[in-house]
Amino acid sequence: MGSSQKQDTRASAGTPGRRTSSASGKPSFPRTLALVVILSVFWLLLSGRTTLPFFIMMAVSVGLVVLMNPERPFGSRAPGLPRGGGEVIRSVGFLVRYLGWLVWNVVVANVDVARRILSPSMPIRPMFMAFRTDIQSDVGQVMVANSITLTPGTVTVDMQDGVYLVHALHPDTAGAVTSGALQNVVAPIFGEGPQPAPDVDWGTGWRELKA
Repeated sequence: MGSSQKQDTRASAGTPGRRTSSASGKPSFPRTLALVVILSVFWLLLSGRTTLPFFIMMAVSVGLVVLMNPERPFGSRAPGLPRGGGEVIRSVGFLVRYLGWLVWNVVVANVDVARRILSPSMPIRPMFMAFRTDIQSDVGQVMVANSITLTPGTVTVDMQDGVYLVHALHPDTAGAVTSGALQNVVAPIFGEGPQPAPDVDWGTGWRELKA
């Protein structure tokens, strides 16, 4: 009796820390399908090739990414909580919104950096900043880091356990991060709630912030 109760307890408790979509521990099919579709479209847009060898390379690459990405690609609100197809569709909608937001901010940042370089009246004051994000998804944290680097005027120098070290051409060029705007367009993709504006530490050198 004692051994059977222990087995039932282990079976119902599941494995802590793993993100699964059902009691069986298997990845959700809608999430897997969403990841395959997104990666395939992205591959086709970048390559522009539709010949058989490129399709084979695409299939192999997408398959490897799917196998290596446990979040498939949108994490649950809490470990073990399933997400249905409707929530995955909403997450894809948030992803499209994020891409539009990112493109617009990259264009605006390009103009701003060009003006700062060409106009003596526009200040250039390079600084480092350190802040922490409340985003729990590992993929979401990486997305924030990459978005910072893709935006002219800011570069992610280091990221570990949700803590970022960023170099900015001027504190104003990091406004999307310091205001929490970037975090709030990334978080909904992974089913996470509103993100507060982070507490930011500024410094002229990265060593004083890493200390």
